[in-house]
Amino acid sequence: MATNEIKRKAVSFAALDPYLETKIMSPREKVARGRDGLVEWGDGNLYPEYLTELYDTVPTLQSIIDGTVDFIVGDGVEIMQLRGGLAPSAMNLRGDTIEEQLRDVATDLNMYGGFALQVIRGRDGRPAEIYYIDVRRLRTNRDNTVFWWCEDWEKRTAHETVRYPVFMPSLDWAALDEEGRSLHASSIVFVKTVRRRVYPVPKFASAVKAGEIERGIDDFHLNSLDNGFTSSQIVNFNNGETSDEMKEQIEDEFTEKFSGHSNAGRILFSWNNSKDTATTIESPTVEDFGDRYKALSERSRQQLFTAFRANPNLFGIPTEGNGFANEQYEESFRLYNRTAVRPMQRLICDAYDRIYGQTGVLTITPFSLDYGTEKEVR
Repeated sequence: MATNEIKRKAVSFAALDPYLETKIMSPREKVARGRDGLVEWGDGNLYPEYLTELYDTVPTLQSIIDGTVDFIVGDGVEIMQLRGGLAPSAMNLRGDTIEEQLRDVATDLNMYGGFALQVIRGRDGRPAEIYYIDVRRLRTNRDNTVFWWCEDWEKRTAHETVRYPVFMPSLDWAALDEEGRSLHASSIVFVKTVRRRVYPVPKFASAVKAGEIERGIDDFHLNSLDNGFTSSQIVNFNNGETSDEMKEQIEDEFTEKFSGHSNAGRILFSWNNSKDTATTIESPTVEDFGDRYKALSERSRQQLFTAFRANPNLFGIPTEGNGFANEQYEESFRLYNRTAVRPMQRLICDAYDRIYGQTGVLTITPFSLDYGTEKEVR
């Protein structure tokens, strides 16, 4: 078939926006210009915001992260009384408890692959207060020695950015002058699971596409419900191509008048090059994609669990054809606890040990599978 004939027979669809892989944000790291070595975190410096959006819109991902945080926090946590002037359960003058701080830190560790703490020193140079700091709001240089905090990196201005040094546990406070003490009075402890990168990487980084598939399927079904489950008509304009502006105007007018959930379906437009000037309307035969989407949904969900090395049953998502007895549940939990939960607990405990300069500062009571009696529930 001649090239010109192919062009004449080609069908051009307007106003269709296929989901492209380019919409998936990359964790690219790039030194920002004029920012004293600040490294941007992802495209547009907004990679953690992208991960947050996935957490907010992908039920499976949210279930895994929330459940893992519960396992990390366990059945209770205690911290040595090493701070003067604070209540035994308070980590700072704001009144944050160690349980609240641990939960926030564990959430960031699972969502972003790392976490941060702000350490306030007392007059004697020893840590007096510890604050959880949202790792999304932090940016750093290549060797993680300087940090910048900003509430909104997309809309930031220079005066909205605060600079902090890295926390130095062996700092000789007595040797510092007033300027040095002022500089290190507030510093950042930055913990990440991957050393070879400037910023942390979450466990589900390799399964981001699976998360996009899951929420894409949800969006598809919602739109299908709103639009009558299918494109009910194809309108062919057979009098040649027209401008994009004219196409949009015509499609908007048709859509406003004939489509929507109350009109049983959306309209699919086709602009054709043809000698025939008549406009035709066709009813397409649409394949039932139910089974295909079900299989795709199951595959994407399994990829998310694989990224966390977790069993779906641990998070309230039963496996089809598997009764999953108590023994299997306990065995799966012990494995997940050993390979995922305990390593993250150690990372967190090590951070507090580093702050206070001794071991055993933080004690976490392991998560128990024994639900106890009704009288024990408070």
